[in-house]
Amino acid sequence: MMKNSEGFKKVSINATNPGGSSFKTLVKDILHGQEMLIEPGLSIFILPDRTIFEFYGIGSHFPDYLFSNSEIVNGYQVPDLHSALEKLEKHGASLLGKVVHMSASCSYCHIRLENGSVIGLFQYNEEMI
Repeated sequence: MMKNSEGFKKVSINATNPGGSSFKTLVKDILHGQEMLIEPGLSIFILPDRTIFEFYGIGSHFPDYLFSNSEIVNGYQVPDLHSALEKLEKHGASLLGKVVHMSASCSYCHIRLENGSVIGLFQYNEEMI
């Protein structure tokens, strides 16, 4: 089980452009990521340290804003998503889309920082496998 810990935990990659396959090889074959196919065009790998890598390829569905500033978007696990969002908004960040509640124990959102960078924030309320 993964204990609830904060910090860098997720990387989303636009794999529709060249370079995505090399990064996928790194994650799968060198870093020993375990692949979980979620939907056509989307591959998700979990590393032994529980960092998640999402590869969005042709046929995947993602919001237009996700890769608007970069081909790679980092996500951070926070202890309280709404509090973190409120603090970041006070420093010029803006919510993109909405806060998504996937279940009672998992919520996430994407924000644009003052410099234009897009990052993800997510919160787990329970331990995950």
